[in-house]
Amino acid sequence: MSSRRCTIKDIAAHAGVAVSTVSYALRNHPSIPKETCARIQAVGEKLGYRPDPQISALMAHIGRGRAVPSSARIALVWMQGKRAHTRSDDFFLQMREGANERAGLRGYHLEEFWPDEDRLSGPRLTSILKARGIQSVIFSPSIEGVASDYGLGWENLACVVLGHARWPVELHRVAHDHYHGICECLQRMTAAGVTRPAIVLTEEINQRTDSAVKAAFITHHPSEGRARGLIYPLDQKGARAFPAWLRTHNPDGVLLLRREMWADVKTPRLEKLRQAGRVWCANWKAGDPLELPGIQQRYDLAARAAVDLVTGLEQSRTLGLPDHPQCVQIRGDWREHTVA
Repeated sequence: MSSRRCTIKDIAAHAGVAVSTVSYALRNHPSIPKETCARIQAVGEKLGYRPDPQISALMAHIGRGRAVPSSARIALVWMQGKRAHTRSDDFFLQMREGANERAGLRGYHLEEFWPDEDRLSGPRLTSILKARGIQSVIFSPSIEGVASDYGLGWENLACVVLGHARWPVELHRVAHDHYHGICECLQRMTAAGVTRPAIVLTEEINQRTDSAVKAAFITHHPSEGRARGLIYPLDQKGARAFPAWLRTHNPDGVLLLRREMWADVKTPRLEKLRQAGRVWCANWKAGDPLELPGIQQRYDLAARAAVDLVTGLEQSRTLGLPDHPQCVQIRGDWREHTVA
């Protein structure tokens, strides 16, 4: 089989299922059990199966009697960060690896762009994408959001945004499920005996997630009536007021929305809670010297889902700004203390 391209017939023969079952399983069709999909996909991976995007586009439109061209390339546009940073930071590396893996599985090649570093305007990037025949575009997370119209030729593109940052136009997006992450942390804190959990967050992130962070904390707090008083918005109150707030409210457990907040809110009182195993983090980091348990945000899986979404849009010729934008939420993984 190494001398020719692996087909779904080869996968069906090795997996002992019908060709139609393989076709559905490779697309994670809901009619096929997840376990069966995973088994068939593993067989395909072992055999080196790679779908042909030209054939996929043709089959998606065969009913219309016309083939749809595809460059078999996906643009990954890094909206913030230069090449050196996106190729060294673990957060960006996870996204690239996830997108690369999924693109390869679907028969696509990932092509990266750094408009900030290369000073590419929206129209200039549009012309480059057009010249290279690229219609599938994934935008990396933007910490600060995109404040002005980037000016891309949306009508000829299938676009998906990673993360919650807002754009001047509504696009399909794939992001971390903050609501589930906060709920999971609260459940773990409660199971550890915490009865008065507090959270340190930023209103900026809460608003960006359509208040999912606060909603999850309030509705899943052990004492919903007291929950609002146990929320500390760091970006509004600042770090200097935190020690007095901590003494006044006296929580027996603290959840940090982001690991980086520790440097701002560290106090002797909070350090005692940490040493007692009473500080958690909703954005767990590998190699954290504080060893805070919490939720690892899986943006590698988000990037994979973005590839699935954007290639599906391209192959179905669903280009341009969407009338009904999709928002796919990817749940993170719980991680305990890490001991070197």
